[in-house]
Amino acid sequence: MRFGTFAAVAALVAIAALPAAAERPAAHAKSTPAKPAPVKALPTPPARVEFLRDVAPILDRGGCSSAGCHGKFGGRGGLQVSLLTLAPEDDYEPLIYGGRGRRVNFAVPEKSLLLLKATNTVPHAGGPRFAVGSPQYNTILRWLKAGAPFDDKDPRLAALSISPQKFTLPKVGVPRQVRVMATYTDGSTRDVTSQTAFQSTNDAVLSVNQSGVVTGLRWGGGAVLGRYLGTIVASFVTLPQARKGAYPAQPANNLIDKYVFDNLRSLNVLPSYLSTDTEFLRRVTLDTLGRLPTPDEISAFTANTDPQKRAKLIDDLLQRPEFADYRALRLADLLRVNPRKISNTGDLGERAATLFYEWIWKSVDANKPWDQFVREIVTARGSTFQNGPANFYRIERNPNDRMENLGQAFLGVRMSCARCHKHPFDRWTTDDYWNFAAFMGKVGVRGNRVLDDNVIDYNAGAQVINASVTGRNRGKVAPCTYLGERTPVKPEGDLIVQLADWMTAPTNTFFARATVNRLWSYYFGRGIIHPVDDMRATTPESVPGLLDALAKELVDSKYDAKHVIRLILNSRTYQLSAIPTDSNARDDRFFSHFLPKAMPAQAMLDMLNQATGAKEQFGSFPERTKAVQAAMPISNSFLNAFGESHRDFLADIDPKLEPNLVQTLMMINSPYVDNKVKSGNTVPGVLDHSDTDADVVKNLYLRTFNREPTALEISKAVPLIQQAKDRREGAQDLLWALVTSREFFFNH
Repeated sequence: MRFGTFAAVAALVAIAALPAAAERPAAHAKSTPAKPAPVKALPTPPARVEFLRDVAPILDRGGCSSAGCHGKFGGRGGLQVSLLTLAPEDDYEPLIYGGRGRRVNFAVPEKSLLLLKATNTVPHAGGPRFAVGSPQYNTILRWLKAGAPFDDKDPRLAALSISPQKFTLPKVGVPRQVRVMATYTDGSTRDVTSQTAFQSTNDAVLSVNQSGVVTGLRWGGGAVLGRYLGTIVASFVTLPQARKGAYPAQPANNLIDKYVFDNLRSLNVLPSYLSTDTEFLRRVTLDTLGRLPTPDEISAFTANTDPQKRAKLIDDLLQRPEFADYRALRLADLLRVNPRKISNTGDLGERAATLFYEWIWKSVDANKPWDQFVREIVTARGSTFQNGPANFYRIERNPNDRMENLGQAFLGVRMSCARCHKHPFDRWTTDDYWNFAAFMGKVGVRGNRVLDDNVIDYNAGAQVINASVTGRNRGKVAPCTYLGERTPVKPEGDLIVQLADWMTAPTNTFFARATVNRLWSYYFGRGIIHPVDDMRATTPESVPGLLDALAKELVDSKYDAKHVIRLILNSRTYQLSAIPTDSNARDDRFFSHFLPKAMPAQAMLDMLNQATGAKEQFGSFPERTKAVQAAMPISNSFLNAFGESHRDFLADIDPKLEPNLVQTLMMINSPYVDNKVKSGNTVPGVLDHSDTDADVVKNLYLRTFNREPTALEISKAVPLIQQAKDRREGAQDLLWALVTSREFFFNH
């Protein structure tokens, strides 16, 4: 490593580096909120106090059922209740009869441990949850005096609503009250605002107290979530930026820009300027091909005066085999194509994994409609050594694990929590989970020990048993039921084919939205709903209406993924500069400027090899195979450091792009990178074609940052070369500085 020139190199890298989102100015200090609007006190319970409607909400709101208290697995202090009161009807017996009935004292209700602990009259590890004489205290006391009644026929929560469901705060510091109404199975309604637990999804923009009073802290948007008895509702809130003067008109290339710029107008946020030709060329080449543009490509594109040159370039890039390589890599990550052991279920095997990958690549190259692509996977039958997509069922063997894969990869939902209990911030119940998993129970697998082959077939008689922890249907046969529906599918015909029909139908609200949301995330670094595989109804869209518009485009184009990609790349939104303005510097979700994003590890390694001119052999793959072309995960220290997806677990379907110290040390202090700079053919080639040291600087910038250096950068870099032992070492020092900088490895 070249430590003699480290200080000068660091200075040069600092000049070249782009501002990262994490380094942007922090939000303004919180304004002093105005006096909040008065909130109704806890409603006076009727003559008969009910456990479900009156007592359980108090325990939930008091935090008794939280994961840090009695709601955690195994409970606390000998008492376990359902997490976040997701199953209040199951909490009665532990409270009254658990611990040999020591928590209640019907002779002297005031002496019940249930009240003494909650008021901290008897020392309580959780501290006081309410005071003696409070409405909560009096409600529970009246209930105990009545003998703690609980009738299984008591009304249960049927629906929960919040109002307003959507609103705009006028300015920072002005409060707004939201209210939550509960409707019960007997048709009655109650204002349960005072019994609802509130939280903000964007604490930098919105604060909400436990009375439901929302206050804006700075411009932006988010949601206020209200949770009552295991049901959650959301109110979506925006707060415009204060600015003077009329909002200028913004040019739009297509429907994407209309939605994005209309939303920015509502926020009073101005988008950044259009990217330069060199910025756009680098960005779109990396995003479609996973490599840097060459100096010749840069020269030809910048010299082209055709006003349609960007659109024509996009069309050209999407037709290249390199595009199929890069998109197949993304899909292989998504589908977990990996020959090694998956979970505890067995090996996919190299032959089967290769066949699966080849099917994926050919499907991408042929631009197979996405609904057909998914249908062929879901309905795959036959030998896994002859039918590539059949290997999807070899990766996971348990029906519920297969269902989780389907939900996360193709429908944008995470179902894993509902395996045991209802998700506290999502709609899915344990019945939803097991009834949907029942479809996957119909997939049969027959093994062939001699050939290590599997044969996938249809097993009409197979059943899935509901194995939830607390659900009332635990231990019962789960009926095949589409996600989000209550009526089971009639057990007639091939239910897997019917599942594929339902999944890929134009009317399916999950499928098309999840598809375009994931495509969007590939090109912007985050989804319109984020995370992309956890699309809850309570998670606000960053751009209202855009997801549905893109989903319609996908359906209308007969599920042509390239059509949606082309639309994204041609949008002015995608082509905006990555340099923020004073107006949008704090924006990290509304797409007012392009957010610099890390590349997948395989693309980063290919970029490094391309920039340095180094060659690398990846295991048994053919010579000159690029990392993005490898069908399977590669054992490589660089790829491990930069988050290559090993495709082992469901939570590992996407590469890990978060920066860490290991990556920093790999770049600035490892022989791996240094040897590429020394042994690659870039420096000899540049020296042969550069008359002056300034020419060396320009040529190295073109091969790394894909742009001309500024005058200041030239003035800093030329002395660096001249101070080295010889011109070759000086050029290597400069190249090392460039390839270890943020500007090189981030797409911007």
